[in-house]
Amino acid sequence: MKGDESAMKMKEVCKRTELTERTIRYYVEEGLVTPEVSVRNGREYREYSAKDVEELNTIAGLRKLFFTIDEIKDMQEHPDRIHEVLSAYKLKLASDAKAKAAIVEALDGIFPGELRDVASIASKLKIMSEKLPLPQRDINPNFGKFEQGSKAEREQEYARFMERQANKIKRGRIIVYTIAILHILFSIVSFFLSFNILQLIVQIVLSICLIAGVSWVRYLFATGAAISVFLSVQLIILTVSEGLIDLLFYTILLVVYSGIGSFLLFKSESVSEFLYTQKNG
Repeated sequence: MKGDESAMKMKEVCKRTELTERTIRYYVEEGLVTPEVSVRNGREYREYSAKDVEELNTIAGLRKLFFTIDEIKDMQEHPDRIHEVLSAYKLKLASDAKAKAAIVEALDGIFPGELRDVASIASKLKIMSEKLPLPQRDINPNFGKFEQGSKAEREQEYARFMERQANKIKRGRIIVYTIAILHILFSIVSFFLSFNILQLIVQIVLSICLIAGVSWVRYLFATGAAISVFLSVQLIILTVSEGLIDLLFYTILLVVYSGIGSFLLFKSESVSEFLYTQKNG
C-alpha cells in the first residue's frame, strides 16, 4: 500500500469525491491517478488511499476549470513545465472567451423565427464559424485506449499548438513595437512643428504603456489612429489646394501608418495575444 494509509473501495471513493465510478475509472485509465493494484483469486482489485482521493479531487477541480487531460498529465509528470502549461492555458482561455463573446453577440442579432433547422443556424453564423478552427477533439479524435499512436498524436498537436502560440505572440510583439516606435517618431516630428513638450511626453508614455500591455491604451491608440486618418485626409486636400507640397509626403505617410495601425490594433489576433501575455505574464 501507499504508505500506511487505509485502503478504500470504489464505493467509498465515489462518496468522498462525489465522482461517478465511470469518471474515476477514466482518470485511472488516463494515468492521472494510480491506485494500488492487488491480485486475488486471479482477479485484479484496485484499492484507493487518502492520497488517491486527494488527487482525484484535484483532477476534478482542474477539469471543471477546462484544463485538458493532457495538460493535467503534463503538469503532474513535469512540474518544471507548469508555468509553460499555465501560460498556454491562459492564452487559450482568453481566445475562447473572445470567440464565445462574439458568438453571443451574433446570436443576439438573430430572430427565433429565422431558425428553421440546424442548417439555418450554421448559415446565420457562417461568417463567425469560418474564422474559428475545429475543436482538437474533432481534428484528432481519441477512439479508445487501444488506438495506435493516439498519445503521440496528442503530444504532437500540443507541441504544434505551443509553436503556433509562440509565433503569434512574436508577430504581435513586432506589430506593437513597430506601432509604438513609429508613434514616437511622428510625435517627435510634430514636436518640432508645434514645440509642445507636454504633448511629446504624453505620447511617449502612452507608447510605453502600449508595449507593456495596458488594455485601454490599445483602444485609445486604435481610435486615435482612426481619427488621424480622417484628419490627415483633410490635411492632404488642404496641402494640395494650397500648394504645400513639402508637407504632402509626411501627411500621406501619416495616413498610411494611422490606417494600418488602427486596423491591426482593433483586429489583429496576434496583437491581442501579445498584449495579453504582456499584461498577465
